Amino acid sequence: MRVNPKMTEYEFIEEIDDNFIFDEDREYEEAARAGAAISDNAALMVGYELAKGGSLASKEVNLALLGILAEGRPTPVVLAAVPVVKALLEGQPADAESVGKLLAACKEHTSAWSGLGILLCADESLEPEIDAIMERYRSADGG
Repeated sequence: MRVNPKMTEYEFIEEIDDNFIFDEDREYEEAARAGAAISDNAALMVGYELAKGGSLASKEVNLALLGILAEGRPTPVVLAAVPVVKALLEGQPADAESVGKLLAACKEHTSAWSGLGILLCADESLEPEIDAIMERYRSADGG
């Protein structure tokens, strides 16, 4: 798999969706940097892969990727996703405050699709609210 910051958001997401597996730690780090360089949603897709257990890297590397995302893309929605994903990586439920912050950031965003996926990993009971946000995203996108 090859990822780079010159990919479109769609290309990046297609490349890592259910395929966030690399041979070396530096490749995971490069993918996180590339996602952060592309868009909020691409950075969040890295977070989503981590949240759902899609990475085969060590826990330490996965946690370091969150730092790369936060540093490379310090936007409200990405920063709100970090503590939620961190809790999930540590095998803990995300606290309600962190989930609430991510939900609010996703509501303010126009296309944080992967952030909504992180929310579903954290709390499946949010599905009806997430569906409503997705519908708003689709309406704003014209499709």
